Amino acid sequence: MSNSFINWMKSFLGVGRTTVNMTATATSTEQQLAIEIFAIHSAINLIASSISKCEFKTYAKGVEFKGETYYQWNIQPNLNQNSSQFLQELITKLLFNNEVLVLPIGDQLIIADSFFQEEFAIKENTFSSVTKGTMPFNKVYNMSDVYYYKLGNTDIRALLSNLIVGYNNLLNMSMTKYKKSGGRKGILDINSTASGNKNYQKTLETLMTERFKTYFEAENAVLPLENGYVYTEQAGESGKKSTSEIADIAVITKEIFERVAQGFKIPPALLRGDIADIEATTGNYLTFCVDPICDLIGEENIRKSYGKSAYLAGNYMRIDTTCIKHIDLFSISVAFDKLVASSGYSVNELRVKAGDTKINEAWADQHIITKNYQKIETLGQEVKEVKTNGKENI
Repeated sequence: MSNSFINWMKSFLGVGRTTVNMTATATSTEQQLAIEIFAIHSAINLIASSISKCEFKTYAKGVEFKGETYYQWNIQPNLNQNSSQFLQELITKLLFNNEVLVLPIGDQLIIADSFFQEEFAIKENTFSSVTKGTMPFNKVYNMSDVYYYKLGNTDIRALLSNLIVGYNNLLNMSMTKYKKSGGRKGILDINSTASGNKNYQKTLETLMTERFKTYFEAENAVLPLENGYVYTEQAGESGKKSTSEIADIAVITKEIFERVAQGFKIPPALLRGDIADIEATTGNYLTFCVDPICDLIGEENIRKSYGKSAYLAGNYMRIDTTCIKHIDLFSISVAFDKLVASSGYSVNELRVKAGDTKINEAWADQHIITKNYQKIETLGQEVKEVKTNGKENI
């Protein structure tokens, strides 16, 4: 027990006081909850895990092509990480710090832990004091030498932290009320003989810091008391919890998660783990949260890895976010058939999207269309011919 509590007890007793109200919750330090940190990390982990499932597709002259760049972003970006680990670290630092720096070192991509950026108006920004773990990179990098991703000019995490301080205070107050409502309570009577003893202060300190603390914390215990001290347990108080405090905690926790979800553009129901209307919720999540981040990364990769002339010639990278959603073959069988029949996709293209392997046959790469699909002009001409033939037959 802290000295501050002992001093408070001494002051509380004062001169002439012979009765002290005791409660188990008075002997423990208030437990602070940091639900804000948990909510923010939950949101960031959700986004990072989602984007780590994406496929970074590369194209040469408009045709999908798998080469060194594809392997680097989808399999092994560096010697110590696979692509999933790399992307989770990249997205986590991007969302937590609002920016992240990636260094192309040889054929490896290294995510910097810290760096200093010097900004200029009409020439390239530079990066210095770059470190990764305990390793410093004693070099000044130009903007064109690195991949630099930045979400915006506002640090959303810092804003959320400031916003949620009030919620955290309310939550801690509700937790304290909840704990106190179920504390063991009793009355300690101290007669004048005990309080007048020369060892009174030492005896009281031992009683409060050792005996009562052990008594309150133990499941079953006996409380030894000296002459002049009588402790009476208040029956019916132990174990009572106020349902209003429990409701307050649930409401405040929900509010914190909703504010964090809104800050990161995640549907609140998805962050809370609700499964109602999950299809629509996931669609909104991909559209408003994941896709913008992937566009940011893809555009930076294109301008640094390819450049203007190569991009205009059909050489570029595209991040495929359709890989995030789990595909059940039986649930998409009708849609699969319509996509093939309308010539939207070949059989092999859809097999790849469904997570299966290609068929090593030429016909599986062809685009086909059923006879039900035709131009409106063609249909009109056929109707006209039928009418004309009918008149001639008459």
